[in-house]
Amino acid sequence: MIDAPAWSQDGPVPGAETETGARRGLSVFSKAYFDQFSPVTALDMVQRIPGFSVSDGDTSRRGLGDSFGNVLINGRRPSNKSLSLDTVLQRIPINDVERLELIQEAQPEYNMRGHARLVNIILAPGAGNSGSWDARLQYSAAGRLGPRGIIAYATVQGPVELTFGLDTGTSGNRIRRRRALQDASGAVLELQRDNDQRQYREAVPTLSLNWTVDDRSTLRFDLQGTVWDWHRNQTSFVDAPAGGGVAPLRYEQNQTGNHGHSYQGMVTYSRDLSDAISIQTMGLVNREMWDDGPEAYETYDPVIGYLGAIIVSSTGETEETALRQTLAWTADARHTFEFGAEIAVNARDTGLVLFEDDGTRITEIILPVANTRVEETRSEIFAHHTWTVSDRLSVESGLRYEFSEIVQSGDFQQSRSFAYPKPAVTLNWRQDDENRLRVTARRDVDQLDFGNFASVVDIADNNATLGNPDYVPQRTWTLEAEWVRQFGEDGSVSLQVGHDWIEDLDGSVPVTTPGGVFDAPGNIGDGTNFRVTADLTTPLDGFGAADAVLNIFAEWYKTSVEDPLTGADIPFAAVREWELGLDFRQTFAAQRLAWGWDYHWVSDRRVFLAQEQRLHNNTDGDLDLYVETTRWGGVTTRLGVDGLLNNGDDRERVFYTGSRAAGVVDAIEHRNESSGASWYLRVRGTF
Repeated sequence: MIDAPAWSQDGPVPGAETETGARRGLSVFSKAYFDQFSPVTALDMVQRIPGFSVSDGDTSRRGLGDSFGNVLINGRRPSNKSLSLDTVLQRIPINDVERLELIQEAQPEYNMRGHARLVNIILAPGAGNSGSWDARLQYSAAGRLGPRGIIAYATVQGPVELTFGLDTGTSGNRIRRRRALQDASGAVLELQRDNDQRQYREAVPTLSLNWTVDDRSTLRFDLQGTVWDWHRNQTSFVDAPAGGGVAPLRYEQNQTGNHGHSYQGMVTYSRDLSDAISIQTMGLVNREMWDDGPEAYETYDPVIGYLGAIIVSSTGETEETALRQTLAWTADARHTFEFGAEIAVNARDTGLVLFEDDGTRITEIILPVANTRVEETRSEIFAHHTWTVSDRLSVESGLRYEFSEIVQSGDFQQSRSFAYPKPAVTLNWRQDDENRLRVTARRDVDQLDFGNFASVVDIADNNATLGNPDYVPQRTWTLEAEWVRQFGEDGSVSLQVGHDWIEDLDGSVPVTTPGGVFDAPGNIGDGTNFRVTADLTTPLDGFGAADAVLNIFAEWYKTSVEDPLTGADIPFAAVREWELGLDFRQTFAAQRLAWGWDYHWVSDRRVFLAQEQRLHNNTDGDLDLYVETTRWGGVTTRLGVDGLLNNGDDRERVFYTGSRAAGVVDAIEHRNESSGASWYLRVRGTF
């Protein structure tokens, strides 16, 4: 055990036998530092490190190259694409943790994998044969109870550690919507009230095996399965203005169901060939299948009765198989290298069938690219170098080269090939023990979303999006700088400034067919994104709030791309201009009591379509409040409320006659959507 302050810059580190002074870029957090937060698992501890946020890497990418998280356990990455960091850390009881290390600069023995900071969890000797549990009961504004339970247990048998886990539960909430449709002059045409009742059930079992084969080799196997079932029952009452009041216009109802299952398995074999050279082999298998419908969206007249229905049925299946091989070489105390290659095969099958029932007969509606299979074979070679220039300066550089071939079959048949270089370089400079600067330049290539190759429909919004077999991956050159300063024992502030130059930005493009004008995912041109991110964690003792900590996160974006329809500069559709997050917690140690709140608020967002413009407004932000105690039974009990200021989200849709570029407004729709606040009781412990 380390005999060090709660947060120390100069604690010894395993493997640094001759090191007795401060170690470059390393901060040590003892278990005592986290007592004020009443942690139950390692996840609770990691989430309370100043200026650090848990990241799984980009697990949405196909393959393994970007799915490396920023948390280590005893110096090794425990998570992978088949198992999230939250799942892994939730399994580790606090009694199994000896200390945490915050790595803020590139170290020869650790590959940062593009992350600015890493956390290394050092387990206590003899850790294992222990478990954790988490039980939660939620009460929604709709008056429904949603139980959820998580349990995990780890056992050590000689050189093998087995970990079992199960996460299961149900949830049900009701969404209320209010819509008003107006003509171009502002006169009300329709008023609509929606009652949208939802229920979701899932079970997620997990299994992990860690085997220390010998003193140079380890084998890790992770398996996770998911089974889910989702239902929605929606009723809509549509009225029209009449004689100073309203009169029933129509009634709509819809019952929707989605169910499916998935499984992910991953194996990792690591071996030290010598003190300087090691290899790692990783394999991944990922499968997911789902089924929707048939779902009937029915319309009724208050006098005539049944008018008709649109019936939707869809199925889907995704497949992913990947193999990655790396070789790491520590040339000397200043230079480490990593070389490797990866190959991945991915596919998605999508089926969509659409019918119209007019009360007399059922007629199929034909959509282009409704039934299709997309398959990609992607390979990548890479090299990475970490150079410790001096005690204060280190440089990380790398080059990845990607090759891919995409074949589409079914309603549309096409084959295309891509090849892209992806260089990156990062400079880390430590001014002193409190101040650090990181500068990064890199090129990134987004992976194509297979879902964009197939057509989808949104009956509730009367909107169809066509699949686009011709869109290409978005490419981005990025230059960013980040300054980090630590102050006191609990304080940290960081400021990041970045600029992105984007080629072939993802967006919506108009497509004209014999059936009309539709929107499709596509490339709308080149754009830029200037962004500033600030993160502050500070104790509030100096402001009269003893044992209180406040975290402030703020982000601002300035995005610009040329509108393909009007030629004017417009913001990116997927990016909001700013975001604000506040997280407060105060502990009363003598009473074994704590309370806290968090608040999240984002700016408006605009979406530009061929014949429509949308404005999304997050009205009052999201406020959550809780009180917590460890007084009873050695467990942590929390009572809280989520969405305390939930007055709903607003959306405005402006419909145009013909192209949006002409600017002729046909109608305007205003909608407010709210699910209300929800209360919960959560009890967590270890065994």
